Amino acid sequence: MNIRRYQFMNFGKSMKQLVLLGVFIFSVSAVAAQSQSSSSNPYVRLGNKAIMDGDFKAAVNALEKVKNPDTLVTYMLGYSQIRCADYNKAITSFTKLLSQSPNNFSAYYWRGKARNTLAVQSESKLNETERSKMLQASIDDFTNAIRLNPDDLSYYQSRGMAYRDLGILQGTNSTAVYDKDQAAEAYQKSIDDLQHVLSANAKREDLAKEIKKVKIYKSNLSK
Repeated sequence: MNIRRYQFMNFGKSMKQLVLLGVFIFSVSAVAAQSQSSSSNPYVRLGNKAIMDGDFKAAVNALEKVKNPDTLVTYMLGYSQIRCADYNKAITSFTKLLSQSPNNFSAYYWRGKARNTLAVQSESKLNETERSKMLQASIDDFTNAIRLNPDDLSYYQSRGMAYRDLGILQGTNSTAVYDKDQAAEAYQKSIDDLQHVLSANAKREDLAKEIKKVKIYKSNLSK
């Protein structure tokens, strides 16, 4: 199946910067909860230290031992599972978090990233219908993140890339979910989201190139 694999995220920044960013966008209340949990539970302290050291496998091992985890611990666990490429477990963790904190835009974002990555991985062993549903679920997650936090452009970019992946899947005539009209619609939504981000930062040459590619994918549907 000709599905373009989407790079999950840019890990060019240092590990600590990424972790601190993830914790920061979680919410002020979650940061306060982190301080309380870290001082009262040794496994949380171990997990937090492992995350800061970039040892996400150790973080998962520690955080999975926490009984009755609060939302922050669940967030830390889900994030660590993503960094360990255990996307199914990460989806489960962020789904649990959202059942406890339904307006957590960061949880929607990370669950969307996990779903998008899982959907385009050939080794995930999903069939084409399951991939299509997983991509749509990731788009729904990014849409919820945007609804709750519309100023974060990374959410639009991630949704745009998920729409692109959905368009590629639906626009490949050898797949069980081939639908040229739906593929064209997905490509256009991808272009719209990516253009929204580019309009706010005209220096993003990578996005300009990606938009050109998506336009080519869309035009090729009519050939």
